[in-house]
Amino acid sequence: MELKQAISYKDPAGFVVKLENGYYRYIASGYAREFDHLIDSGLYQTLIDQKLMVSHQEIIVNHEFPGAYKKIFPQQLPFISYPFEWSYTQWQQMLLTQVRINEISLKHGMILKDASPYNFTFSNEKCLLIDTSSFSFYTDGDPWIAYRQFCEESLSPFLLMYYKDPLWAKLFKGSINGISLSFVSAHLPLKTHFNVFCLMHIHLHSRFKNGTAKTKVAAHGFNSEKLNILLNTITKNVIRRKQPLLKNSIWEDYYEKDIESEQYIADKIKIVTKWLSEIRPEITIDLGANTGKFTRIAATLSRAVYAVESDSYCVDEIYKTNVQAVDNNVTAIVADLADPSPGLGWNNQEKSPLLQRLNGDMLMALALIHHLCLSRNLPIPFVAQLFSTMTSRFAIVEFVPKSDPKSKLLLQHKGDIFEDYTEECFLNSFKGYFKLVSCYEFDNSLRKLFLWEKL
Repeated sequence: MELKQAISYKDPAGFVVKLENGYYRYIASGYAREFDHLIDSGLYQTLIDQKLMVSHQEIIVNHEFPGAYKKIFPQQLPFISYPFEWSYTQWQQMLLTQVRINEISLKHGMILKDASPYNFTFSNEKCLLIDTSSFSFYTDGDPWIAYRQFCEESLSPFLLMYYKDPLWAKLFKGSINGISLSFVSAHLPLKTHFNVFCLMHIHLHSRFKNGTAKTKVAAHGFNSEKLNILLNTITKNVIRRKQPLLKNSIWEDYYEKDIESEQYIADKIKIVTKWLSEIRPEITIDLGANTGKFTRIAATLSRAVYAVESDSYCVDEIYKTNVQAVDNNVTAIVADLADPSPGLGWNNQEKSPLLQRLNGDMLMALALIHHLCLSRNLPIPFVAQLFSTMTSRFAIVEFVPKSDPKSKLLLQHKGDIFEDYTEECFLNSFKGYFKLVSCYEFDNSLRKLFLWEKL
């Protein structure tokens, strides 16, 4: 295997490589029995039919990787999101999907051997298993081999998000292998020691180190019926925790409380809809999407939309609104543009940086630039350059001047220290990467919308 091609390489059952026309997964000879059973037992087709797993095509092996049993071409997802880019409800859905796949697998004599949340992603708000080689055989009496990993890497972050704050999901940026159970146990509130679910899966479990005989007791000796009862209990407890106990969003009611006027928002909808209708982009990236008002407009006029928002609660609203849609084409992402997800893992390449994954042919940045420049102290030329790397064709950018009431609020404790934050600097900076196509000036507002085409 050429190292420069390897994308996923830690699982002895197979690895993923990037070739000229996409990503391929090679199944190792040592995993042949499990892979054949996955296909022949009907498990694979059941998971595909229920939209729980990515599909694949088998490709003839050309011996480019000696020893490979199978070469498969998985469904090519345009964007892979990582756990630290998920909102609370997305984490909840990942847990439910993971447990559901285990329940179905048990009926076919298999179980997930790996409980990493990185084995899942969200595509059009559907949670999908993307690791085809994550299954192993199961017979009655076997331990749930991924039980500790499930508690440590999947369940623990969710419980911290529920009892403390959804921001705890960001810890995955510092540890892609999850958080130790002892750490989680120490940081969950005292009342969780009196909750049977938390006591069993976190607090008691944390007392035993991984690999000791005692730690296996919790998942050992189960026949499939008892294991199904355990999985069902996990499902009920996850569903019961509908939303985090802490609610501290400052943007969730933005369109109800903080917009300048109803006329302003109506005009904004009209002009954005007009421009998107004329361009009909393939992929629209909605930066600072808030609760998705303009995301939903873009979704009707684009093949796919990536809604990027730093407020986890807002992303929850986007996800909940779109997940039930039959033809949903929105993927919601928790991300801070001033602190985007970096490359992580081995050689900083195991998990790709957000800005490397996020690309489209239309970018929308509505009522965002003043937050980047005045709140986060980013020079306008930096913002223009960043936006140019994220779109291949067009950008719709709203300029909010310092004299705007919302800008004044951002500056009230800083003073006017941003001499270059002017419309002239904005235009000159963006003209270095784009050609100005159109400008719309709102009535009774100091804000302006600009449509740019990339040079």
